[in-house]
Amino acid sequence: MTLTLTPLSAMAGASFRPPEHFGFAAALAWVPVNDTEFHLTAHHLPLAVRMLGGMPRLGALVHPAFLRRPAVDGQGQWQAGYRPLALRTHPFVLSNRRGGRPIDEIDVVADAGLVGPWGMPVCSDPAAGTLSGEMAAIRNALIAMRNGAVKLSAALELLRIAGVLVPLRDPAGQPAADLTVDAARLAALDDGAAAALATRSFLPLDLAGALVFSRRHFRPERLPQAPERAAPGTFRAEAGPRLAEPADVVLASLEAMNFALDCSDLFDILAIGDLSDFAAPPPVPAEAERAGEGRAAGRPSAAAA
Repeated sequence: MTLTLTPLSAMAGASFRPPEHFGFAAALAWVPVNDTEFHLTAHHLPLAVRMLGGMPRLGALVHPAFLRRPAVDGQGQWQAGYRPLALRTHPFVLSNRRGGRPIDEIDVVADAGLVGPWGMPVCSDPAAGTLSGEMAAIRNALIAMRNGAVKLSAALELLRIAGVLVPLRDPAGQPAADLTVDAARLAALDDGAAAALATRSFLPLDLAGALVFSRRHFRPERLPQAPERAAPGTFRAEAGPRLAEPADVVLASLEAMNFALDCSDLFDILAIGDLSDFAAPPPVPAEAERAGEGRAAGRPSAAAA
């Protein structure tokens, strides 16, 4: 999707409103995710890695062809729970320009229709280009997203070097541009490779865990094919398209099941029958205890002998 960007300084006297309809998200297909939100995002959307400018970037896939449940309904209402910052700050993005005013650093998606004569003001002083409080908060969020992307890219690059990132499958069954973590490859890393990933920070392994966890939100047919595992000494003919890994199918099915807590007993203890085999031994009678004590008192000790 091609976006038409316009400098926000050209709209200093305008106002803006936050998006209420998110039909544009499906057209974006992939939205960036910040380092402060990828854990929460993984509970609601599938995380995916995309190479941009030669560097891996973390994002969430929102295209309906990849999702078990659409993130946006037919009326454009968001229904995936958490909304990443990139959607909440839409239609504003940071530009590569350097200027003396904060407004010069921001571009706006012109065809989004969210900047106009209504809503919150872009600037408190349009002549000077001083951002309003609401717009300044959006700029701060955009800067935090840019700084977080640098940290995430460095951690994702280590995962790429470790060979645990693999492509998803597109609707045609071909390798897609977006990557996920192969759980089998991650588990097969030796101790040295795992320690190298966490040498400077635990973020690479943290990201890998979140990427694997979020795979439950993908359609099973979009996940990477499980590797062939023929028995030693056997030959297997070329097979057709394979299903996703069994663990992914199970995880994808869990949320469709209606679980409820059962407060009943694990088993009916009254239905067991005769419980005598499980009873404690009977207590020693008091007379036997006294007789035993008397015999012990009347027996001469070895020292006395």
